[in-house]
Amino acid sequence: MRLSTRSRYSIRALLDILANGGVRKPVSLRKVAERQNVSEKYLEQLFILLKKAGIVKAERGVKGGYTLGKEPEKIYVGDILRLTELDVTPVPCIGCNRIERCICKVYWDDLGEIIMGFVDSVSLEDINQRSITMGEKRRTGRDFSTVELKNEINRLKSERDAVLLVHNYQRPEIQEIADYLGDSLDLSRIASRLPQKIIVFCGVKFMAESAKVLSPEKTVLIPRFDAGCPMADMITTDELREMKKEYPNAKVVCYVNTSAEVKANCDICCTSANAVNVVESLKAKKILFIPDKNLADYVDRQTKKEVIPFHGYCYVHEFIEKWDIEEQKRLHPDARVMVHPETKPQVVKIADYVLGTNGMVNLAKKSKIKEFIVGTEEGLVARLKRENPQKKFYLPSRKPICSNMKRTHLEDVYYSLRDMKYRIEIDQKIIKKAQKALKKMIAIK
Repeated sequence: MRLSTRSRYSIRALLDILANGGVRKPVSLRKVAERQNVSEKYLEQLFILLKKAGIVKAERGVKGGYTLGKEPEKIYVGDILRLTELDVTPVPCIGCNRIERCICKVYWDDLGEIIMGFVDSVSLEDINQRSITMGEKRRTGRDFSTVELKNEINRLKSERDAVLLVHNYQRPEIQEIADYLGDSLDLSRIASRLPQKIIVFCGVKFMAESAKVLSPEKTVLIPRFDAGCPMADMITTDELREMKKEYPNAKVVCYVNTSAEVKANCDICCTSANAVNVVESLKAKKILFIPDKNLADYVDRQTKKEVIPFHGYCYVHEFIEKWDIEEQKRLHPDARVMVHPETKPQVVKIADYVLGTNGMVNLAKKSKIKEFIVGTEEGLVARLKRENPQKKFYLPSRKPICSNMKRTHLEDVYYSLRDMKYRIEIDQKIIKKAQKALKKMIAIK
């Protein structure tokens, strides 16, 4: 994969236009070139491509220039890369005679899919919001200690009548200040019955959206606007509609790791903890299960219904390998293996327990087992160790880390509460439809 200055300067120029009012009024490309310290002619060549794709619009005249052709949250980095770079696909091995059986090619192709999945999930607005956050931190001129930050966050929570919901994969210091700590099902249920007017959700965007759907009258904040979920972005409403056309008699079970818009087009939601029960609750014989293919495979093995999967996956769990778990078993023969159902089928097959994150927390706490090999994101292990100091927990040698979950820092929570940002806004029609699917899920025991 070869990336050049073409895509970098394209994105910088688009951000410059956005920052200078280019959503509503034209911005001079000459001014953009001056501010970005790049040739105007060079930018003109790039903007020919961007204009053809509808990413920008040109306006002639003395006050002419360029405006954004789409809303900034609908302009994705992946689209810009494909337009401006010659080729963004992984380069094949040279002189390799193993062709499809080459393990290097297999992993290189997987890496290419993950990279493109990630850049396709990052919008111009995401980058803009992150740059604003970073700029505000630089302007404050004050460095808070961890203790001061926690005190300030608690003070602001009290003043704002806010509650802090934190997912199990968040950083340890974020977990420690949580009012409620849990998995997506647990936090979804809590969000629907909280008395506070403001919910600060430390997780990824689809989780905060779920909280807003269940509590539309409340203000829901996410401290990092750029904390997305690549798997959630792997399926669109158009792709779901095509699946529904192909299987008109099937019911759609939608993993909570999806956007609110996708949830609005499904019959019922589920989490990893209740997916099997949700599928069993439906009368239909055919189930469209989106978007995680691995969770779909796990559910398919637990039910007599025909489970038809989408091809999405969690890049964190996808890279937990069978050989790595087996190596941990060799190193720790007394340990029991518990893995997340988002892991690959061959990993699930050798596990002693297949559980969602809260299931793992409960097992570690209530069982007499003293050692565990944990096949999920490393953030959970911080909680497991903190709550079970007398027990031992081992991760795969290649630690599963979700970069999106790790974006949130204490400073982000502080600024979110102080400035009441970033607010989750969802169309009321989408809220109404998505709410039905989520409430059906919550009703499943």
